[in-house]
Amino acid sequence: MRMAGSGRFVFVAQWVAAVLLPVFFFLGRGAVGAELGWLALLGIVYGLFVILMLLVPPLLTLFDTEGRRARSTRLGYDISTFVLWLGVVVGSLTVPDSGDSGHLDSALSTWTGMSYETSQAVFIGAAVVIGLAYLAQFATAIAGIVRGRQAAAT
Repeated sequence: MRMAGSGRFVFVAQWVAAVLLPVFFFLGRGAVGAELGWLALLGIVYGLFVILMLLVPPLLTLFDTEGRRARSTRLGYDISTFVLWLGVVVGSLTVPDSGDSGHLDSALSTWTGMSYETSQAVFIGAAVVIGLAYLAQFATAIAGIVRGRQAAAT
């Protein structure tokens, strides 16, 4: 695993994205056409938990001695981070929400007229990508720590 040119951007942006992406997922999607329901209200509580979870891999990157010295992240970590960010954006645009009166349109449903069920299926795919990308991000952060420690020992 080598340091990437995008690593400096990710090294800084991961801290900002860990806060802004959950805010967009739960509340900000209303600004792009989604109707907000119970998910937006419950997102205030869940959002704090999600922010804490998204801050774990960036904290792990601080233990990578090579990465911290270069103020950069490794290529594998960058790829998993970009996939995670893209998955969260797609998920926020397609997340199904409901109110007291029934199903509410997601942003993608509002833009394209797609059905609630189709939007829900796209969200499920995005949720799988988010979960796998988070695990990959976690694993590559730990691999970076190990790699940095091995390089420091030699």
